[in-house]
Amino acid sequence: MQKPPLARLITTRRLQNLAGERSYKRGCAYFEAGAVERLVVRKERITARVTGSELYTIKLWPEGRDLDWDCTCPMGEDGAFCKHAVATCLAWLAARKEGTAVDTDSDLEILRQHLEHRDKSDLVEIILARAEEDEPFATALLIDAQRQGVTNPIAVHKLIRDALSARGFIDYRHMRTFAARAAVIPELLRGLLRGKNAGTALELATDAAHRGLKTLLQADDSDGVLGGIVSDIAAIHLEAARKSRLAPEKLAEMLFSLQCADGFGFFTLESYLPLLDKPGLAAYHKLATQVWNKIPALVRGDDKLDEEDNHRFEISHIMQTLAKLDGNTDALIEVLRRDLTQPWHYLKIAELLAQVGRHDEALQWAEQGSAAFAGQLMHPLDDFLVAAYQRVKRHDDAIALRWSRFEAHPSLNAYQQLKAAADKIKDWPAWRGRALVALNKKRSAMGRRGKPGAWVGTDDGGTVLVQIHLWEGNPRAAEEMARKTSCHALLWLDIAKALETDSPEEAIAIYQAQIEPIVNRTSNDAYDEATRIASRVRELMVKAGRAGEFNPWLDRLRTLHKAKRNFMQRLQRFAGESLAIIPP
Repeated sequence: MQKPPLARLITTRRLQNLAGERSYKRGCAYFEAGAVERLVVRKERITARVTGSELYTIKLWPEGRDLDWDCTCPMGEDGAFCKHAVATCLAWLAARKEGTAVDTDSDLEILRQHLEHRDKSDLVEIILARAEEDEPFATALLIDAQRQGVTNPIAVHKLIRDALSARGFIDYRHMRTFAARAAVIPELLRGLLRGKNAGTALELATDAAHRGLKTLLQADDSDGVLGGIVSDIAAIHLEAARKSRLAPEKLAEMLFSLQCADGFGFFTLESYLPLLDKPGLAAYHKLATQVWNKIPALVRGDDKLDEEDNHRFEISHIMQTLAKLDGNTDALIEVLRRDLTQPWHYLKIAELLAQVGRHDEALQWAEQGSAAFAGQLMHPLDDFLVAAYQRVKRHDDAIALRWSRFEAHPSLNAYQQLKAAADKIKDWPAWRGRALVALNKKRSAMGRRGKPGAWVGTDDGGTVLVQIHLWEGNPRAAEEMARKTSCHALLWLDIAKALETDSPEEAIAIYQAQIEPIVNRTSNDAYDEATRIASRVRELMVKAGRAGEFNPWLDRLRTLHKAKRNFMQRLQRFAGESLAIIPP
C-alpha cells in the first residue's frame, strides 16, 4: 500500500481532531512563540526540537494511510498527539508555504563532500570542539573508544561522578533526563571489564553503586528507570568481583558498605559467598556484629530512631541472612525480637517457630502480639491465631477472636471469617443471627445520628448488609437494603448483575440509573465502564423484548454528554456495533 504524502496527512483540521481543543490551542501558542527548533524533513519524515519545560524531540511520519508520531514528553510517550506535535506540524506547514523547510538529504551530501576534502587532523579538532560543548556526544565517543579497546578510567570516573550527582530531590518530571545521562555508565564499566581492567572496573562500579543508591533515596523513580541502571551496575560489580583478585577480607568490607547503603536489595550476601570463602565471611560477620551490637531494641511506641539506628533495616536484614546461613533458629529469633514495634514482627517470629514445629512457643508469641496491639486491626496475626487455636481444639477462643473483630470493624470479610470459625463446631445459624442483629443495630444507630452510608467495606451496617445478602445469593434482599441506606454505585452494579437472570427489568433500571454518576466522573476509565454498562443494557433489552427502546435511550445519553469528547468517541464506536444488532 502506497503511503500518502505528508501534505495530505497534515492539515489544521486534522491536527485539531488528533490533539483535541486544549492541546491544539497550546500547540498554537508554542508555535507562535517560536518554540520549534531545528525543523528537518528527510524522506517524508519530520523531526524537530521543541522547547517547553524541557527540550523535547518530536518525530512524525506516514504509517499506512495515517500519520504516526513520537515525542519524548510524558504525554507523547503515552501515545497522545501532544502540543509539541501540534507546534511541529504548524511549523512544517509554515515552512512548506514559505519554502524554508530543511531537507537533510541535500544537506548531508554537501557536508559529506566538504569533510572528504578536509585533513584528518582538522576533523579531529572539529570533533573535539564539539565534544567540549556537547556532553552526550562526548559520552558516545568515549563509549566507542572503549569498544575499540581504548580505555580511560579517569574519564569514566569523572563521568560517573557527573552523571550520578544530584542536587536536591529529583522529581518524576526530571527523572528521565537524569537517567538518560546515567544510562551510559553500565556500558562504560563493561568496557573496562572487556579491557581486562577488572580491578578498576570493581572500584568504579563500587563508586557508581554508592552514588546511584544515594540518588535513589532522593528521587521519584516511579518507573524504575534509575533502579534498572543501578541493578545493571550491581551485576557488573559482581562480575568484576569474580574476575578481580581482591582479597576476601577487602571484598567483605566493600560488600558490607554497599549493603548498609542499599535499602533496595541490589546487593546480597548470597551472591558473593563463593568469592568471600571462609576468611571473607568471617570478616563480614565481624563487621556486621560490631554494627548490630549498637542497634537498640525497640517495642511498641519507640518510633524515634537515634543516630546509631539509621541503618537498622539493612543491618537487620544482614543479620537475618547470617542466621539463616547458619541454620540457627534461635539466633534468627534474637534478631527479629530486637524490633517489636509492629504486630507483624510478632507474627514473623510465630511463623518461624511454627515452621520448625515449636507450636506452643509460636502460639505464645502470637498471643503476646495480639495483647500488645489490642484494639488494632491485625488481619494476618488474627488468621495465624485462629489457625493455632483450631489446631489445639480451642474453637471458642477462635470464634471469640473473630467475633471481636467483626463487632469492632464489621465487613463482609469479617462476616465470612466468623462463619468459617463457627462452621468448625456447626454453630453458624446462631452466630449468623447475632451478626445480622448487630449490623441492623449499627445501621439504625448511624441513621439516627444522620450519618450517610459509607464506602464499600467500611463499618456502615447497611452497606455491609447489602454485601452479605449478595454473597448469600439473595439479590432482592440486597436491593431492599440498598434502598434503605446510602449504597455506593459499585454495589448497585453488583445488585444489577445479580438480578439479570431472574429480574432483567429491575437490572435495566439500575444500570440506567447508575450510568449518569459514572460518566460524571469524567475520566477515560469511567467512560469505558459506562460503555460496558450500555452494552449490558442493550443485551438485557434485547432479551426482554424491548430492543426498540435502546437506540432512543442511547441517543438521549449522547445528547446529554455531547461535550465529553472522549466519551462520545467510545459511544460512536459502540453505536455502530449496536446498529448492526438493533436496526434503527
